Order: sequence, then C-alpha cells, then structure tokens
Amino acid sequence: MPNQTCELKAKVLEKLEQLQAQAVHLYSINVTPEVLFDLRGQAAGQANYRANRLRFNYELLKSYKDEFVDQTVPHEFAHLVAYRIFGNGIKPHGAEWKSVMVELGAPPTRTHNYAVSPSRKLKKFLYRCNCKGASYELTSIRHNRIQRGQIYICRKCRKALFTQA
Repeated sequence: MPNQTCELKAKVLEKLEQLQAQAVHLYSINVTPEVLFDLRGQAAGQANYRANRLRFNYELLKSYKDEFVDQTVPHEFAHLVAYRIFGNGIKPHGAEWKSVMVELGAPPTRTHNYAVSPSRKLKKFLYRCNCKGASYELTSIRHNRIQRGQIYICRKCRKALFTQA
C-alpha cells in the first residue's frame, strides 16, 4: 500500500507540474503551491490562495484516481491562477475561474460526482425563533457555538434563535 500511496501522490504532483507550465506559458505567472493530502469529508479538494496551498482528499484520490487527477487537480489549481490574475474580488466559480479552467483544458464544473460517505455524523438540535411555527435543526457545531455566546439570527423576524430547554 505505501507504494500505491507514493504513486498516486506522484500523479497529482506530475499533473500540477504540467498545469504550472501551462500557467507560465498562458499567463506568464509561476504558481507553485504547497500541496497537502489531508482533506477529509465530502470535499475532493480545497484551494487557499492567501496561503498558496492546495489540499486534496486522499481517500477520494484512491477511489477515483484518473478522474481525480484530470478534474479535481485542475479545478483547485485554477482557483490559485484565477486569484493571481484577477485578484481576490472574484467569485470562486465565476467567469474568471471558468475561463482559466477552459484554458487549462479542463471542463469548468463546480462539483464532483464522487460517491462520498460523511466523515462524521453530527447530532442535531432543535431551535426556534419568533416566527409562528418556524423551527431550525442546527448541528452540534452551531449548537456549541451558541452555547459559547455566538448568536444566530432568523432571516425573517431578525431575532436570535433559541432552544426550549
């Protein structure tokens, strides 16, 4: 297995080298991000243009090898290129990003179709607001934030959500 791990990661890095060469040729920019394989859950990849970092979901890479390398890697790399060219005021999957995807030779699709099992199951908590009959199921993450003092507001009545204890 460790050999397969190295081979798969090498495929991703090789694809990134090709994309980097394309970015230099097309846009005269050199984008050399830090690359991590530590992403979990439903996201296949993540680009952080401020940190110049790409994170990939290794479990999805293992399951969808070629498709992952051909679609997910260019998708995330295109984010870094688009932000470098057009600045940080662009929409993540807007026209600028789409144009970079096309130039890099990948279809500008927003989401993947990989079968993903959630990395964790979160407990749900029932919250209410002042609207008649309205209720909200918040995950334990938001519930814990409320317990620590964060406030979530109903968009309709503009009042804080509360739980009936």
